Amino acid sequence: MSIILHQNSKGVTIVRDDFKRRSQVKVYSGFPENKYCIRTYRFDFIQDPIEIPYNSWANVDCCGGWAYDEEYLNTAVQNGLKLFAGISHSLKHIYTPDYPTREEALRQFRIFKDSLPADIFADVEDQQSGPAYLNTFICRIGSISDYINLDTVFEFYEKLGHYVSASEKKEVEHLCACEMKLYGTDKAPFSYSQAGTTAEFITTGLLLGYPIESTVSVLHGN
Repeated sequence: MSIILHQNSKGVTIVRDDFKRRSQVKVYSGFPENKYCIRTYRFDFIQDPIEIPYNSWANVDCCGGWAYDEEYLNTAVQNGLKLFAGISHSLKHIYTPDYPTREEALRQFRIFKDSLPADIFADVEDQQSGPAYLNTFICRIGSISDYINLDTVFEFYEKLGHYVSASEKKEVEHLCACEMKLYGTDKAPFSYSQAGTTAEFITTGLLLGYPIESTVSVLHGN
């Protein structure tokens, strides 16, 4: 039986199907009448998945692979739905004449930043993001490991059939002990949008709130 995990206002639906030994999550456009599969995640079926805080398929919906609710990213961290949100704001350009200029967008962002509670941090992520975009980020104060038990994370990976080596665990622990706000700066230990190692993929998944199942699928080449 298909289970709808998430739907957004852009006509995208995330659907899960469980089989005898495997599970799959498909991202559809036009579900159900004229459905077109955009992306498929595959992983081992387990009876009792482990709950990891700040992780959900709603966060995967904002991975940038299809149309999503942009307002979600503006509020998800404050609402306790994810730890870090990277946001790309469209600016006034030849093809978007009605959008704000960079100066206007920066002014609006500073007002937004000043309205945040003390335990939430926000800043401009990349001033050199090109003439059409302004990149900003919002995150919780502290590190990933302040909010998520990494032993529980590693246990879930192994339940899903992905063994994380001792050296990989050590690297994840190091990366997850860094202040999250560093990931929005040039002092980040790695670029979360360009993860290259298993430890970096695991850390990116936790930082952006992606379910462990989706990261396992990516690590296994699905």
